[in-house]
Order: sequence, then structure tokens, then C-alpha cells
Amino acid sequence: MEGLQTADKEQSKKSSQDATVLIPVVEEFLPLDYAPIPRGPKEYTRNGITVGVSRSYEEIAAICMLWRQMQAQESSRTPNADYKRFVSVVRSMDGQAEPFIMYFKRGDTPLAMVVGRTQEHPLDVKLGYLTLLRPRLKCLNVVYGGVMGRPEGELCSMLIGELMAQLKAGRADMILFHHLRTDTAFYQALRSAPGFLDRLPKTDEHWRMAVPDKMDKFYASRSRGHRHNLRRAISKLEEDHAGNARYVHYTRQDEVDEFLQTAARISAKTYQHALNAGLVNDENTRSLTMAAAADGWFRGHIVYAGDQPCAFQLGLQYGNVYYMVNIGYDPAFTSYKPGLILFLKVLERLCEDPSVDMLDFYFGDAEYKNRYGTEHWQEASICLFAPRAYPMFISALQVVMMGVNTGLKYAVDKMGFVGRIKRKWRNLLSAPNPDPETVTSTE
Repeated sequence: MEGLQTADKEQSKKSSQDATVLIPVVEEFLPLDYAPIPRGPKEYTRNGITVGVSRSYEEIAAICMLWRQMQAQESSRTPNADYKRFVSVVRSMDGQAEPFIMYFKRGDTPLAMVVGRTQEHPLDVKLGYLTLLRPRLKCLNVVYGGVMGRPEGELCSMLIGELMAQLKAGRADMILFHHLRTDTAFYQALRSAPGFLDRLPKTDEHWRMAVPDKMDKFYASRSRGHRHNLRRAISKLEEDHAGNARYVHYTRQDEVDEFLQTAARISAKTYQHALNAGLVNDENTRSLTMAAAADGWFRGHIVYAGDQPCAFQLGLQYGNVYYMVNIGYDPAFTSYKPGLILFLKVLERLCEDPSVDMLDFYFGDAEYKNRYGTEHWQEASICLFAPRAYPMFISALQVVMMGVNTGLKYAVDKMGFVGRIKRKWRNLLSAPNPDPETVTSTE
């Protein structure tokens, strides 16, 4: 998770391919306890292109204008690669991660940038849902949207070569690129690059939805039966709870604690929580959410059935895009479809906000995203391993287990057991956690 102000109120609704995300002008990037004249990173020149690497807060402060210029040129910006959000995330890790920014420029013109952080990274070796091993490697984590400039041709080869040089120099055991678009030249170049590359990346559909300017337009785009079912879901919840169903929305810093405490209690009852994918109310999450609220990005939503909170949604509004970062509902209220109801209530608010053009469903594929999304593309997270014995062994083990899992999935799918196995596993993982605030979240 990661801060924003809304875009110009006059901006019209449009597709994300043409949308311009408006980034607030930030006059101060780091606290005043840093030197007024930051020490810049070391730079060197190859084939007329200047390459620089920043590994400290002082060094990234020295290139903040270059960073802003680079991101301003992106057609699809993400909050993860935003300067302020990035600093907040790394600081929240309390010394367990260090910044890593590599940039390429010709003169004063930025050409490409890689935004990441170095940290210990647990790499799950799984058989289905079961984790067999969890080795920890020193990893350069390239954040979502952190490859900027859409490098192609020689620049693309140069960028990959410089990153490989970091691995060969022993600065990391692996590089993990989070959710790269598979239709980019950079992704294709990585897939064909020499070295110890993860050759079997899992691809997912990334869905977005164009937000209409009126909720009636959304309902009009549904079939008559579907429209009836959506409205009936809301009325059933409200009727069964004597008109005491409530929808609470949070945006301010002084509302963060209340939202996180309530959302964490709901999340602790979900199967996602048992997979370390739920929302937790720990210091890391509070710090990032408070930072997002300070910048006007935080959007929290809870639906209550009487006095019982039954579903939550955590969002970030970054420019003209609303990112649905985390969702969950209490399984005890499954028959009411509280997650769907909250989605509809949040969508109503977005339709009324002229500064929001798109709803981004964030990572992972799901049936509801396919149903309501209006555009999508494929993404894959991909690993580049260092040419050393231990990283090579882990890479080979990952490839073997991914092949085994693919074979098993094909076999159980043929026998028609996939849905049954998933349901039983999720039910097993949905046992309530007695103390949701003790679980550590992962970013």
C-alpha cells in the first residue's frame, strides 16, 4: 500500500489509456533534518548515456526533480512508484530495506528509471497451497510501475545489462519485477535475456473499469435480471436489519485508526488473512495509511449490518484513478453478499466525484473483475537470479515445483475437482484469528 490529491474537477471521464493522472506538486520531499544541499549519487557514462544509482535518502532527494520529470512522462502512473509513497514505504520498514533507484539520461533529458528497494525476501516453494520451503534471499524489489520510460532497443538491453551487473557484483541474489505488463518491449527482452531467469512466470489479468458519471448508467449496462439482483442484494440487507444497515466512509487522518481496527477484525475471519494477503492493523499499515491520508489519497469503507461490521474496502485515490487495494467480508454474512454491496456503494460515490475516471481493481484475476471491468491487460511478476550457486539452486527448485503444480492443476481440473478443493481449503483457512492486530503485514 502507498499518498494523493484528487485531479482537476473539470476533467472528463475517459479510458485509462488516454487518461492523464494529475500528480500534486510537492515542494518538500524529505523532512527538514536532511541537509539542504543533498549529496548526489555517483554517475558514469556508457555510449553517451549517463547512468546513476541512488542508494540513500540523501541521494534520492538529489534526483527528486528528475524522478518527477520521469513520472510525469508516464502514460499510466501508479502510486507505488510515486516519490513520496516510495519513501513512506521504505521508512515504514524500519531499516530492513534500502532505496535503490537506477536512472538513465542523456544530458538533462531522462530516458528511463528503475524504482526499487533492496531487502531480504522470503521466496515460497509451494506444492499447491502448501508451502514446503521458504528460503530468504537478498532481493532487489522493483515496485509496481517502477520501470519508467518504456525502454526499447539498445536502451532496454543496456538497462538489463546494468541490473545484471548489480547481481554479478553481489549486491543482490535476485531481482523481482512486480507485475510487469507483458505487452512491453522490456518484458519481452527480460524473457529472452541470458542468465538464470525464472522462465515460467505466472501471468494475471489486470482489470480496470471506466467510472460512469451517473450510477444509473452502470445499472443500464447490466442485463435486466442482473440489475434486479444487484438492487435486491442492497434492499435485502437493509430490510433484514430493520433499516439499520450503514455505510461508513473514511478519508481523514483522524479516521485511520477506527477504520483499520474495524477492517482488521473483519479481515481476520477471511481465508486471505491465513494466506498473509489480508489487512492487518500493525505499525507498518498504520504508518502507510496515515501517510496516504495526509496526502489526500486514503479511502476507507465499511458496511454494517446493524451493529456488526461485515465488509471493508481499502482504496487509494491517486490522481484520477481509484485503486481498490484490499477488500474482505465476514463469512457469516455471505448470504447477504456484503462485498458486492459495498462495491456498489463505493461506485456510487465515485460516480458522483468528477475527479475520478477509472476504478483499478489492483492485482489478481477474479470473476467480479471480469464481469465489471471495461479494459484489461496481462501482467507477470518475474525473477532474475544471480549467477551464483545458491540463487541458481533456488531458481531451479522454483521451476521444478512450478512444473509439478501445473501438472497437478491440469490433472485435478480434468477430474473436475478444482472448485471443490479451493472451497474446502478456503473454508479451512477462514477460522477466525483471535488477535488480528498481532499478524505482520507484507507490502
